[in-house]
Amino acid sequence: MKWFVKCLRNYVSFEGRARRSEFWYFVLFSFLFLLVARIIDALLFKGTALLSSLLWLGLLLPYISVSVRRLHDTGRSGKLLLAYYVFGFILSVLVAYFGLQSLSDLLNGAEVRLSTAQLVVLGTGGVINFVWSIFFLVWYCLPGTRGENVYGEDPKQTVEE
Repeated sequence: MKWFVKCLRNYVSFEGRARRSEFWYFVLFSFLFLLVARIIDALLFKGTALLSSLLWLGLLLPYISVSVRRLHDTGRSGKLLLAYYVFGFILSVLVAYFGLQSLSDLLNGAEVRLSTAQLVVLGTGGVINFVWSIFFLVWYCLPGTRGENVYGEDPKQTVEE
């Protein structure tokens, strides 16, 4: 729990490094709190995701921050995460656009069909996004670089001394 609180305190700190335990405990407790919030939503708000959505929004910036610091610990730039989110946003916009286009066709009584180019764009984007997610998962699991790197001191050495 101390790692979760530490991440909440450092929610706008994108400098420095985060140990694996800091990152994964934050992910674990975020998941547990979101699960409890979702259960409360189901019981009190008849399935509307009011509480869990607010909690998710509150945990988003600390999650991005600890993710960037975790990448720093493995010697990678946080700009990789920015590129990942920008790509995901563009892909989401395309999905929404193609979906609205299909909905428009459906409402006008036309046959709903995506072109081959649209399917290739969505399929390729989805595969790229999936593979990129695997890379991030591996990087988050790797041990940090020993000693100081360009992003700061080794957090393991700081704690152990």
